[in-house]
Amino acid sequence: MHVTRKTNQEMVVLDSSIWISIFLLCASLFAAYRLSIQHNTRGFLSLGFMLLFILLFWRKEVVVFDAARQQATWTRRRIFKVANGTIPFNEITGINLEATSSKNDVLVYRLAILTTQGSVPMSDSYAGNLQKYERLKQEILEFVNPKLAQAAAASNAVQTGSVDYEESIRSLLQQGRKIDAIHLLRTTQKVSLVEATDRIAEISRQMNAAK
Repeated sequence: MHVTRKTNQEMVVLDSSIWISIFLLCASLFAAYRLSIQHNTRGFLSLGFMLLFILLFWRKEVVVFDAARQQATWTRRRIFKVANGTIPFNEITGINLEATSSKNDVLVYRLAILTTQGSVPMSDSYAGNLQKYERLKQEILEFVNPKLAQAAAASNAVQTGSVDYEESIRSLLQQGRKIDAIHLLRTTQKVSLVEATDRIAEISRQMNAAK
């Protein structure tokens, strides 16, 4: 995720893996050519798996922060699906740095727009480099609402890190990813499996009671 364009009136944030799909597509076309020459029909099975990966990696997410219209427009593109929406600046209450843990217990991150109606992820995927996401978060806040940026900077100055792990856990529970939420809690808080399970269950009960 990075800023692709920024002016006084507009800021565009992009997160895309389409380049991976293009690379795999080129490789698959070359492989198909070689297989057709060699008359190797079995090799086309592996080629089918490669095409599956192309579909999985075909992902592009764009968020346009428009100062003139005072709104943020987000678009998510998949190979067979496009979703989009608009968020007025006056409904944005912050930018959240969400975290989860990868299979090797390494924390990865993404940004989400906090609104009066809930959280809107700016990407479906997570990545490393905490400092990069912290800088991008602050840059977006300064563009959307300098007062929010100042409040976030002041909060970060008195806290150890700016990742809201509880908000990340809530986000995972909203997605039905209870096991990932337990894993994240154990990774960040260094607690036992039983304690993590109990704490996640309590957070889940609080969320259900608030509905």
